[in-house]
Amino acid sequence: MKVFDTPTFPENGIIYEGDYYLNIPYHLYISKEDLPAGPVFDIREYGATTEAGVLSTEAIQKALDAAEGKNGVVLVSGGAYTCGTLSIHSGTTLYIAPDSSINASKNLSSFTDAFIKTVDSENVTICGGGRINANGEYFVYLPHERPLTAPLGYTKLPPVLTDPMGSPSDTSRFKYRERIRYAEDKWKEGKENIQRPMYTLWIRGSRNVDIHNIIIRDSLDWSLSVDMSENVKIENIIIDNNRHVANTDGIDIMSSKHVSVKHVFISTADDGLCVKAPMVQGHDSINVADEKMPMGPAEDITIEDATVISVMNAFKIGTETYFDIKNVRCRNCTFMLPDIFPGGVSGISIESADGSHISDIQLENITMKNIAVPVFISLCRRNKFGYLSEEDRKKLEKGGSVSNITIENIKAEGMESSCIITGFKDEEGYTGKVKNITIKDFSAEYLDNEERLEILPEIRENIKDYPESNALGDMPSYGFYIRHADNVTLKNVNVKPRSMNTREMIVSDDADNLTII
Repeated sequence: MKVFDTPTFPENGIIYEGDYYLNIPYHLYISKEDLPAGPVFDIREYGATTEAGVLSTEAIQKALDAAEGKNGVVLVSGGAYTCGTLSIHSGTTLYIAPDSSINASKNLSSFTDAFIKTVDSENVTICGGGRINANGEYFVYLPHERPLTAPLGYTKLPPVLTDPMGSPSDTSRFKYRERIRYAEDKWKEGKENIQRPMYTLWIRGSRNVDIHNIIIRDSLDWSLSVDMSENVKIENIIIDNNRHVANTDGIDIMSSKHVSVKHVFISTADDGLCVKAPMVQGHDSINVADEKMPMGPAEDITIEDATVISVMNAFKIGTETYFDIKNVRCRNCTFMLPDIFPGGVSGISIESADGSHISDIQLENITMKNIAVPVFISLCRRNKFGYLSEEDRKKLEKGGSVSNITIENIKAEGMESSCIITGFKDEEGYTGKVKNITIKDFSAEYLDNEERLEILPEIRENIKDYPESNALGDMPSYGFYIRHADNVTLKNVNVKPRSMNTREMIVSDDADNLTII
């Protein structure tokens, strides 16, 4: 019996000029790959069909079940197959041939918590040169405005963030947010929130996972999430998303260790490369599993040779930061937003918001183009997750820490706002300081557009709000604003401002042991 796919929101799947980046060099990342050794489980032999609009979920899952524990190769070949949630078991290779794809159903009832997942498994490979197409446009509402493909002509930040959208309507923050497609009723129009599945490809509680030579396109929500997993290698992949579909992070590494990401191309709307360590799995607007999933620390993560196109943050640690994050390395990368406007929110963001101790982070050899704020380092105490016990409260109520951060050999073109390095000072006078921060061999040049500044007498303390570089208003500096910090070194830092600039390059406030060389 054929089961046909019926879109839940058929009117939402419109694509506009500027939604996708059209110049991805696929040939540099995706190649012809031989079928791996092992018994082959061809999904066509289990009833999978390429007939348009017909679901093959049951057939493909039968092939995946049959391959479990046999070092089997589940072969997807011969065209495009439409399905809902699929689960990959231990000892399995999912091989999607270059001429083929697995396409997500457009009906919400086809999914549980993810499109394709492997949970509590070992020795799983996903490869082949083919595609995972998730049809993300069908699970969000159309934007208020179409993509902006010409420069805005000015940079303006909201002096005080009165709402998440960034009012007034002429700010840079508002201008990009009104072009985003949300699953939530952001504009208070009485629309029902769309409870879309959270992941396109989800690796959870697994070991020895190899993802290479694959294309993920048009993500439902987060594109590739690695949660509570160990020994994961991600190499030679492309993530090609609609750059206006909200929450479509590129690669999220959550509470995992020994993770390697190498030679990837990511084009997306939300954070490109993201490291998190939340208390529990999930984000507020999404249905995941029925039970809460406890997480843990993140450590020993290496990212190299990544190209990231992101409307938001290209590389980010945070914001979900309950457990500690340490030993993260990111090098030899390019961060950019070359063809839509305003520029990307930040290139490098390191944020402890929920009690996490973030330490021993190294970034080097990074090139940025049209990224508004190259560096944003923040410590606050949003404490989104609350506390597990009274002892836990006493430990975390003053916030976590950010320390031992090295950022070097950075070249940025098209900068729009000052870099920020900041801790916090609360109403009772307690100060949480970021410590031991080194920025060296940093060269940046501003986009020489109009500068609409409104610098307040006091820069807002961001203690409990969501930390973001464009949510604190204008800084008194054009290069670096450093506040509530101890032992910060700026060595060989050069920033070329706009021709209309009136600010100093470096301004500090409550910064002990600041060294400028």
